Amino acid sequence: MTPASVLSGETRWCLVHADNAAVLPTLPDMSVAHVVTDPPYTQRTSNNARTNAHGGGFVTFDGVDGTEVGIASRCLRVAERWVLIFCALEQLGTYAVAPEWIRSGIWVRTNSVPQFTGDRPGQGCEGLAILHRKGRKRWRGGGHPATWIGETANSFGEYDGRQGDHPTPKPLWLMLELVEAFTDPDEIVLDPFAGSGTTGVACLRLGRRFIGIERDEKYAAAATERLAAESKGLDLRAARAGQLSLLGDS
Repeated sequence: MTPASVLSGETRWCLVHADNAAVLPTLPDMSVAHVVTDPPYTQRTSNNARTNAHGGGFVTFDGVDGTEVGIASRCLRVAERWVLIFCALEQLGTYAVAPEWIRSGIWVRTNSVPQFTGDRPGQGCEGLAILHRKGRKRWRGGGHPATWIGETANSFGEYDGRQGDHPTPKPLWLMLELVEAFTDPDEIVLDPFAGSGTTGVACLRLGRRFIGIERDEKYAAAATERLAAESKGLDLRAARAGQLSLLGDS
C-alpha cells in the first residue's frame, strides 16, 4: 500500500515509514482533501524559546524547514480544503501569518498532568491552527465553536493497551470529532506526522480514506498495526488475541 494506491482508489489507507520531507514533494498539488496533523513541538515550548512572524524555528526536521510557516505551506500545497495542525498555544500567532489562516482552535484537557514543580500553573490545553486553501469554506460542525473539551488519550482500550508506544497520543474521541466535522465521507485525509495512527483510525472508522507518514520506526509499526486491525473492524487488543474479523480477511 502506497500513497499512489490510496489516491487512485485501489486501497483505503497506507502508512509510510519515512520522513515526510521526502514523501510530501512526491504528492501532486491538491492531491488530498485535507491534512490533519500533530507535529512535535513540546521541546521548543519547554525551552521557552521565541519566534518571529516568519517562524524562528520550533523544530527542524533533518535540516528541512520545520517552522510553523514551513509546515503549513507544505500541508496547504497538497490539500484541497482544510489543514488542521495541533500546536502549543504560543505557536498560534505564528501560524496566523499564513494568508490561509482561518481561526484558532483549542482543546481543553480535563485530565491534564499537573505542574509537578509547583512553581507555576500547569498547561491545561493545546492549540489547533485551522487553515483553509483559498476558496469557499464549509464544514459539518454547524455553529459549534472551535473548542473541544475532554480527556487526554487513555493508554488502555482506545489506544492499544500498552504504555510507551507513543508519548503523546491524541485521544480517539477528539480525532473522531475533528474528522467528522471537517471532512466528508470517502475523502482522503493526510497526516504527515502520523505518530501512533489515531487520526487514521478515526478516518477508517468514519468511512474516510487515509494516508499517514511517520519517520520513527517504532511509531510507524504501531500505527500500521492499529490501522490494519481497524480496517478489519477490530480493536487492537482483539486483533492481537486472534479474534476473527466480522468483515472477513480482505
